Amino acid sequence: MPSGKSSLYQDAEYVTTVADSPARNRYELGGVPLAVAAVGHIARVEKVLNGSGDVTLQRAASALVNQAALVLYDAGKPAAADQADALSLEFAVRAKDPEGQARAYEGLSRISLYRGDFARAVSYAEKGLKVQGASNSRRASLYMRLGRSLAHVPAQQHASRSALDQARSVGGLSPFGEAALIGDVGIGLGHLRAYREAGTLLSKAAEQIGQWSPLFQAQYLGRQIQTSFRASDPAFAADRMTELARALPFVASARVNSRVTEILSTSRKWERVPEGREAREQLRSVVPEGPSTVK
Repeated sequence: MPSGKSSLYQDAEYVTTVADSPARNRYELGGVPLAVAAVGHIARVEKVLNGSGDVTLQRAASALVNQAALVLYDAGKPAAADQADALSLEFAVRAKDPEGQARAYEGLSRISLYRGDFARAVSYAEKGLKVQGASNSRRASLYMRLGRSLAHVPAQQHASRSALDQARSVGGLSPFGEAALIGDVGIGLGHLRAYREAGTLLSKAAEQIGQWSPLFQAQYLGRQIQTSFRASDPAFAADRMTELARALPFVASARVNSRVTEILSTSRKWERVPEGREAREQLRSVVPEGPSTVK
């Protein structure tokens, strides 16, 4: 217990340490098992920071609440995640923390895209890119978010491609950050119907990122399968479905489960193809049972 403090959450160093835990656990497990703890972190931070002017603590709290938002997003709670990212932004603004502000804008863009509010997703990404002093990694992610959001806006395909290319041109990323970026850029290219290029990037991302995050690997495999369906390549999709079936038991993610449900629905028309039928059976055998599970 820090000296003179009634709560551990009043200690900035402790809050910073706590912020690292949801990230590591989410990469390995997915957001579902962590959602209750994430809500608890947010409540404790809000209570401690009510009226506090401690800039260092505000900065640490912004990082923790942002990680909690990512957990809630992956657990299928976008409204709660959106509120958490807004709170993360508030703390970062109070702390005059450019990295925290850019990170929160990225989170708000992510949630808006997930909810289908593409104009707002674009706006948040653009606001994040205007923040001066953010890291290269954050700027790369914001360009990626901008590109992926613009891909859904009519007549913005060229601007989308330009933003995705800009994301890849930013240097100085960690190996994990680079693998995640190329996977997310691949998703954007898939929406631009650049299927071959998208598939190449998603394949590379899924292969590289598995050593750090079973969650991200499952996500990119799922996206690769969907891209293969759009490119009318069911044989390759079947191969990736088998890989996804191997990865699925290791994560508990509402987003992954939702994607698997979409894949099982889309792949019905390939059931008469032997490899497609076998891949569907393997994937269906490991998907968690629930109201949205496709049989």
